[in-house]
Amino acid sequence: MSEPGRRDAPRSANQSECLSSGARTAVRQLLLDTAARVFEAASEDDVFEAVEEGRFPEDHWRAIEENGLVDMLLPEDAGGAGVDFGDAMAVARTAGAFALPLPLVETMIGRWLLSGAGLDAPAGPLGMVTAEARLEVAWPDDISALAVSDAADRVGWVAAGEVESERGANSAGEPVGRLREPPPIPPGQSGGLSSEPSPSTVMAVARSAMIAGAMERILDLTIEHVQGRVQFGRPLARFQAVQQLVAIMASHAAVVGVASDTAVLAVESTHGEGDRNAAFVVACAKARASEACYEVTRIAHQLHGAIGYTREHDLHRFTRRLWAWRDADGDEGYWQQRVGEMAIRSGGAGLWPLLVEGRGAALER
Repeated sequence: MSEPGRRDAPRSANQSECLSSGARTAVRQLLLDTAARVFEAASEDDVFEAVEEGRFPEDHWRAIEENGLVDMLLPEDAGGAGVDFGDAMAVARTAGAFALPLPLVETMIGRWLLSGAGLDAPAGPLGMVTAEARLEVAWPDDISALAVSDAADRVGWVAAGEVESERGANSAGEPVGRLREPPPIPPGQSGGLSSEPSPSTVMAVARSAMIAGAMERILDLTIEHVQGRVQFGRPLARFQAVQQLVAIMASHAAVVGVASDTAVLAVESTHGEGDRNAAFVVACAKARASEACYEVTRIAHQLHGAIGYTREHDLHRFTRRLWAWRDADGDEGYWQQRVGEMAIRSGGAGLWPLLVEGRGAALER
């Protein structure tokens, strides 16, 4: 290890650990090997420095496209790889493990939804806007278009140059455009959604997977630091208070990882009544993932001390993105409200089945 806080390959990029359950197919193994190689190249110091200066990493985005990662959910007859949703979400989790500063998830899901609606997606990176979640788009000056899902169960796209937004930056220093409302979809550029779950639900699953991957990486960095840092003649990891904090962080990371896995499997298992159950499971998962972001980042920086805030250390790249992803596609307050609304609609007799059947459908997968 050449520098403190740096490792060549994060644990969660390993194909055997990206998802704790489900079949590990040869396709998934190939996808994750490819993703880890491409994402590692996109996580060098100069890339993050360019991002914070507002410069889009064009070469690294091109590598992601050339390796087929943006189209992996598309069927083969549409030019994609036709991989399972779980395989794609394993790649999203690996992206989180590298703090990938590129709109991979938005583009991948946007193209998938547009293809399902019988539309050809514009070339280049996409933003994703749903009718329900927070209206903020990453890289507004560099994406080609916005994939938009409206309240009428339709999806379409709008050229990025035709959308007005307030320019700013998110917690990670990445450029964002904030919209007041979803832009109207021009005639001829929309189609009906082909199936459940909703676009906002799918984006919430993907974001939860990214949060899970980043938390695993933060846990690794923290354990590495407390084992190597010596205070008062012994490693920090020997102090009981430090051990307790690491245990709390590990419990949050584990719960978020399991919640993410369960949400992915629930979406893969959607059918009929299962659609409602999947939406409930996903809402719970994103609420839990967003809620855990505060505690995980707080403990990580508390145990790292001043070095965790320096540019020379990797920690801030992950914690700042956790802050951004906490809000992206709905924060914990938004999804907790959704959980409550679904519980109320289910009524007293329907609440218990809603709690157990969604998880059961996932575990049957």
